Amino acid sequence: MAVWSYMKKYPEPLPTDSFCLRETSGHDTLEFPISDFVSHPPKIELQAMLRRIEENMPWRNQRPGAREQRLAEKISAEFVL
Repeated sequence: MAVWSYMKKYPEPLPTDSFCLRETSGHDTLEFPISDFVSHPPKIELQAMLRRIEENMPWRNQRPGAREQRLAEKISAEFVL
């Protein structure tokens, strides 16, 4: 029994017919380490992105199995946007 003495005791599971939330112990909001942080998506010029795609497409298409992968991901139904 001494071998298992280090194992953590977990609380009993809630009954399956009980759909109540546990107390939040006063922590209603998340706290972030940087209070004035504002997330902005990266801004990339359209032409720069198109050039990068143009440079990478020949390399991507030459990888082994690239054609089969693209055919497997192809949408078989036609639709109009």
